[in-house]
Amino acid sequence: MCVAAFGKVTEITGKNALVSFRGALKEVSVALLPEVGIGDTVVVHAGFATEIVSDPRKIYRDVVTTDAYARQLLDTIEKENKRLFEPELKIMNFCGTHENTIVQYSLRDLVPCNIQLISGPGCPVCVTPEEEIAMGLQAARREHVILTTFGDLLRVPTRWGSLEQLRLEGTDVKIVYDISQALDIAKNTKSQVVHFAVGFETTAPGTASVIQAAGNIDNFSIVSSHRITPPAMAYVLQNSQMDMLLCPGHVAMVIGTEPFDLLVKKYGIPCVICGFEPVDILQAILQALLRRGRGGDSVINQYEYVVKKSGNLLANQLIGETFTLKDASWRGVGVLPESRLVLNNRYSRFDAEAKFGLRMPQRGEVARGTCLCGDVLQGMKPQLCPNFGGACTPDNPVGPCMVTNEGACSIAYMNSASA
Repeated sequence: MCVAAFGKVTEITGKNALVSFRGALKEVSVALLPEVGIGDTVVVHAGFATEIVSDPRKIYRDVVTTDAYARQLLDTIEKENKRLFEPELKIMNFCGTHENTIVQYSLRDLVPCNIQLISGPGCPVCVTPEEEIAMGLQAARREHVILTTFGDLLRVPTRWGSLEQLRLEGTDVKIVYDISQALDIAKNTKSQVVHFAVGFETTAPGTASVIQAAGNIDNFSIVSSHRITPPAMAYVLQNSQMDMLLCPGHVAMVIGTEPFDLLVKKYGIPCVICGFEPVDILQAILQALLRRGRGGDSVINQYEYVVKKSGNLLANQLIGETFTLKDASWRGVGVLPESRLVLNNRYSRFDAEAKFGLRMPQRGEVARGTCLCGDVLQGMKPQLCPNFGGACTPDNPVGPCMVTNEGACSIAYMNSASA
């Protein structure tokens, strides 16, 4: 009964709030804190937020600076950085959770100033182009159709509106927490259920498993916006001046180390598969520094206590049996070859695009308004966007990077004291 935890408020509905505990979301009561706001760090005990933390930056920063092992890592990073003697070192991460840890724990302030920790296109909702979301809008507007998706995607604005707007207008759009809930809805209705599936290799196996389990059900289908990450990493290595990459640990948990080995062999740049705690990221930075200039043609696996060389064999098998790859547009990046997972011929009966004749609109030649999410996904600091914190906030997002908890703009806004 005496255990309490720190969490960040991400949504408020009446006297309840959705609080993020290091990425894990839980609904708690804020009845004791009528003054609480989105972005506040609160102390939660027994289901109630009981106090607002006045200086969360100090709490999280002290977690690192007072930890003996973290302090040792920082000292060794400083020493190795002096050995390399380079005026600038750019390290890009490919995961929203990495970015959240870097910002929340002030790691950019703690490493040497010439080491730039840069956020990349590692947020699946953020990289999904509005033209694909438009197909979800088309499906939702059809009669006798229920569209399901994750809450983040619901609020992403497009030139044609958002799924949230359709829901407010009375269209049957439902939030689900996993695709199996969408299948359950289909089993208990005569309406057609279309699930908008989004995510990287971590989410795709779950979609594949449900598709294979759907059997002969004829009122269930998906729009697949699943993507794989190696093509985006290859794009960054080809088109930017990054010196090192932090690879997404949970993606590697599924696909294994070989796809990243291929990138290292081809481009000769240190890549580290990385966990998500502050010491994981500091250790990964140190390992990348130690590798730089000393060769090596394989990825460094900092997350070896989770990531195996072969990954999750069953998850990979499910992906291979269910999907095929096609070229696809990524927001802010462009068209990447064989980067989108779509249902193969064996499971084409569950393909909502074919089933309902959904058509992807042509890509817009001009970015909508002044949203710079595309630039943020390629490493621009969110604070440089003219909309940041003014016209664009989590309550009123102009682009997807401010919508989702994995987006760099949302992370920077929610941690504004330390961003």
